[in-house]
Amino acid sequence: MDQSRLLSSLNYFSVIFAPLLFPLVVFFASGEPSVRRHAKRACLIQLIPAVPFAALLAMTVAAANAFRRAPFTGELPTAGHAGMQLVLAFLFAGAQGLAFLWCVWAGVRALRS
Repeated sequence: MDQSRLLSSLNYFSVIFAPLLFPLVVFFASGEPSVRRHAKRACLIQLIPAVPFAALLAMTVAAANAFRRAPFTGELPTAGHAGMQLVLAFLFAGAQGLAFLWCVWAGVRALRS
C-alpha cells in the first residue's frame, strides 16, 4: 500500500480520533501536493458542523441573557429562544452526522484510488 494513499485516507478518518488536529498537522508537515489537498479537504469537511454550533452557542448566550435580565426589567422571557435552540441543535446533529459519513466515504475512496 502506498504511504501517500494511507496518509490521505487518514486525514478523513481522523474525524474519529482527532478532528481538525491531524489534518492540520499533515497539511503543514507534508510536502506532497496530493496529501496536502486531501488534508485541506478533510479540514473543510470537518469544519461544516462548526457553523450551526456557533449559531447554537450564540442563541444559548442570548437566551441566558434574556432570563438573567428578566427579574430586573419585569419582562417575561419568550419561549422563542428555546424553539430556535432546538432547531439549531438538530441542525448541528445532522451536520455532524453528515460530515462524519462524508469523511468515512472520502477516506475509503482515497484509500482505494
